[in-house]
Order: sequence, then structure tokens, then C-alpha cells
Amino acid sequence: MIPYVRQSQIYSYIKMKQIAYIDELLDLTKVSLPTVRRDLKKLEEEGKIILLNGGGVRLTEEAEHSVVTRLEVQADEKYLICNKAASLLENNEFIYVGPGTTENYLIGFLAGKNITVVTNGIYHVPKLLQYKIKTIVIGGQLDHNYGITCGPEVLEEIERMNFSTALIGASAVSQAGVSSFDRDVSIINRKVLGRSKKRILMVDSTKFSAFSHHVFAHIEDFDHIITTKKAGLDSNDMPNIVIADAADL
Repeated sequence: MIPYVRQSQIYSYIKMKQIAYIDELLDLTKVSLPTVRRDLKKLEEEGKIILLNGGGVRLTEEAEHSVVTRLEVQADEKYLICNKAASLLENNEFIYVGPGTTENYLIGFLAGKNITVVTNGIYHVPKLLQYKIKTIVIGGQLDHNYGITCGPEVLEEIERMNFSTALIGASAVSQAGVSSFDRDVSIINRKVLGRSKKRILMVDSTKFSAFSHHVFAHIEDFDHIITTKKAGLDSNDMPNIVIADAADL
């Protein structure tokens, strides 16, 4: 196997596992320890990974939060969650769809619905075009890594709109609040929730054990918090919890 292909394989594995260990990578690649170490050194030089004490490897913060990386994480859960979220929408709605990767899975479920989508998520645009969904893209400064538009122009535009439903994701959910790793996303989410009649939070099971800095809402601010049974939660934990299941498909 040529080095580039092997390094891509290693990188994909680390993205899937979030933290991987050298012994695992040796089993994966079937090459020598020096070869794996050279591959990891190359990935580290490219700014993709961080080598940890004790033989662990994880993504850099930038790579971990990039849209391309996050699209691949918890894909099965995101699919179920967005199917359930779409079932809660009605025709003729004017909705805000957050810019995150969970929300990206929602777009396919909106096909055929008479709905207008408002978003600042640039990575959503190709799918919105593919499914011919009526869309308003809010303009502003482009953040290339996170795939969003942000800045005062975005906030001013949102201030002039009322949404029937807001559908957004989050980086972390706890009794301390619902939060994002990005300050701009957090500010925009807070503004959107204040302009929305119904509020739906879509989060996979990993978000309930995660930590993130920028709180934009509290659990009780949402009409529905949609996740899967992997979260291990029910209405006794959160009255507004909704469990998405394969039986809903």
C-alpha cells in the first residue's frame, strides 16, 4: 500500500474512533511500528492529528470541528433523528435550519414538502439545490472551516424574520445548558430561537456526555429534543425528549 493511501486509512480510522492507539493502527494497517510512526508524524505535520502521551492519537481541534469530518460521525443516529424531525413539520412552514452536520441530514427528508428553508449553512446549499427546496441563504462573512455565514449582516436579517420552526443542533447538552463550540453559531442560535414559534433540538447520543463553551439555550427552551435510545434517556430525565427509532422509517 502506498503511503498516501495508508495515511488516509489511518486518518479515517482516527476520525471514526476520535481517539485511537498505535496498537490499533498496527492491526489496521498490517505494517511495522516504524512505518506507522512515520505516517503519524506526517499527519501531525499536516496539522490533522495530535500525538498523545501513552500512545494515543486524536484529531486536532480544527480537524475535529471541521464540517467534512463531522459529517461522517454518528451518521446512523443523525439519519434517524432527522427523519423524526421532518415528521413533526407541516406544509407551508417557514423554517430555520441550523448550519451543523446533523441538520444536513434533514434536507433529504424535506423533499416534496411545501416548505421554505432559511439557513446560514453553506454546506447545505448543494443538497437544497438537489432536492429543489425553496431556500433563503442568509448572507454575511464566510467562515470556510465551519461552512457558515456570520457577522452583523446575518443577525440583522434574522431580526427581520419570524420562523414557524427552528431546527438546530448543538455540540453539548446538559442541565447546565445547550451549547456550541463556536461563538458565532451560539449567538445566531440564540437570536433564531427568540424568533421561532416552535423549537426543535436534534442531537445524537454523544452530545449528552460532551462539553462545549458557548451556551445558547437551556433544555426547557425546546419543544422537542430529538435523540436516539443510545443516549439512555427518557421523559423522566427530560419531559421534552423524543426518541427516534428505526421503526419510524
